[in-house]
Amino acid sequence: MIDLHMHTARCGHATGTPVEFVDAAREAGLDIVCFTDHLPMPADYPQHYTMRPHEVSEYLDDVAAAAAYSRETDGPEVLSGVEADWMPDEVAFTRETLAALPLDMVLGSVHFLGDWAFDDPDLIDRYGSVVIDEMWERYFIEVAAAARSGLFDVIAHPDLIKKFGFLPGGDPTAWYEAAAEALCAGGCAVEVNTGGLRKPINEIYPSLQLLQACERRGVPATMGSDAHAAAEVGTGGEQARELLRMAGYRSLVVFRSRQAEEVAL
Repeated sequence: MIDLHMHTARCGHATGTPVEFVDAAREAGLDIVCFTDHLPMPADYPQHYTMRPHEVSEYLDDVAAAAAYSRETDGPEVLSGVEADWMPDEVAFTRETLAALPLDMVLGSVHFLGDWAFDDPDLIDRYGSVVIDEMWERYFIEVAAAARSGLFDVIAHPDLIKKFGFLPGGDPTAWYEAAAEALCAGGCAVEVNTGGLRKPINEIYPSLQLLQACERRGVPATMGSDAHAAAEVGTGGEQARELLRMAGYRSLVVFRSRQAEEVAL
């Protein structure tokens, strides 16, 4: 069992330390976990969603210490990662920042459409001024661009746009197929993320239809809880595995030194 998406207090909108997450992972029976706090963004982006630049080295030290603690206490294997936002105008910044870090895995995420962090509950009122189908189309264009960018190992919560239940009136199939094709072309894995079960949509990311589109193209899959507290580590794991089986998957991948390795589902 794996959980490759976990956030600690360093990202500014979660609670808990890596050691507390390791203890929770051991209790949940997990074999491999990966910490993925949010990579800093340029100064003209909101700073309360991510680590500060000076915190990154401290974060990696904390993860290394948690890995040592886990080995000493018969816990799961602990990997180090980050979640990096897709910022189409800041590709060089993201590439240079990531290149300097000794990481096992990089999650890529689309959280912004222009200057709008559309998954922030404090900004939900803006949904009233957009055309939902147009927003979905724009979102999946960005997901495809992120997947093809070469920056990321995994595309996290690939249909995050559904978080608050604002669903399109039209058929999303073309968007799903284009996203799956981009993941395949870009060499990215797709993340099955159980965090959606704790959100208004009450669904795993991605939908079965999108996950099936990925499986048909041979896109590998990972799995994560998107935990923002130790109590959330590993949650929804059995539901995620069932969704993966329904989509046709029989294995997952984990990343060590940014190289994918297959593990049993």
